[in-house]
Amino acid sequence: MGNSPSQGIFVTGTDTDVGKTILSTLLCIKLKAHYWKPIQSGSEPHTDSQFLERFIGAENILPERHLLTQPLSPNHAASLDQKEILLSDFQLPHLERPLIVEGAGGVFVPINDQETNL
Repeated sequence: MGNSPSQGIFVTGTDTDVGKTILSTLLCIKLKAHYWKPIQSGSEPHTDSQFLERFIGAENILPERHLLTQPLSPNHAASLDQKEILLSDFQLPHLERPLIVEGAGGVFVPINDQETNL
């Protein structure tokens, strides 16, 4: 895995507490990878990025593009926060190491009225 933006792993799974963040942590440690959770729904008691920071360091974590207050599907949480999530909001960065991207829910979870994580 070099510096191509397409080299990395997308971690997904339906529901909260199914292990996406734990798996992302292990992958980041094993691959010496960067971590990005583009959409964080809910932040109590901490965000997933804050959890990973303890294990891989803040310098290896890209900031969330959307930090939503409620632990709901992104489309619903964004609506409650009066925000809009667009596909154009996301662009994979060029990095020298792999990138682990953690999704907000499963592949068919809606991020807005037209698109899902897929």
